[in-house]
Amino acid sequence: MLYQIAHVVVYRLARIFFQLRIIGVEHVPKEGGVIVSANHSSYFDIPLLGCALCRPADNIAKSELFKNRLIGAFFRKLGGFPVRRGKGDHNAIKEAARRLKTGRLLSIYPEGTRTRDGQLQKGKAGIGMLVVASKVPVVPAFIEGTYLLRPFRQVTICFGKPIDFREMIENADKEGMHSKVLYGTISSKVMKEISTLKKQLEEDFFSDKSLNHSGRS
Repeated sequence: MLYQIAHVVVYRLARIFFQLRIIGVEHVPKEGGVIVSANHSSYFDIPLLGCALCRPADNIAKSELFKNRLIGAFFRKLGGFPVRRGKGDHNAIKEAARRLKTGRLLSIYPEGTRTRDGQLQKGKAGIGMLVVASKVPVVPAFIEGTYLLRPFRQVTICFGKPIDFREMIENADKEGMHSKVLYGTISSKVMKEISTLKKQLEEDFFSDKSLNHSGRS
């Protein structure tokens, strides 16, 4: 109940204050375990991405947020659970994989931390570990407008088509590929797809500006 209330409230506020635009959400499977993997520019990414989805999303959040009992309890009620960043938290990976195998949707930010300059960063190995452990598809997503977020400046969330890594994982196993190489390959592929979505939005933006300019001539 709390998640549904939060979803409605955040969605309505996002539509008013950030003119939230959602593209390609139909690519997100309506059921079954799936990872939605997005870039990370702001603390607002988590609630905005969540309200753009049509089904509940669990989130891995930095362990520091759970030190306060009240805040920690609130995050857990909303499907969040902690991860110790930079320490290879295998317990968090196991918990995430368990949830995915039970058909949950998990939002994850493969860069591991917020960007400092607004540019995409290199993905961490964690998402590769999680994909191998769960074997679920990954839906890439690009969030535009949350870096230097301002009221009434539009935020756009664009979802791409699901990526199925099962064949890659099977081939890697047959070829004896080192697990760290596989994790890095998966992470790079996910970040490449997020980058592609970013470029598509940029091309659409400049195309719209060109059409509007032509219309005024």
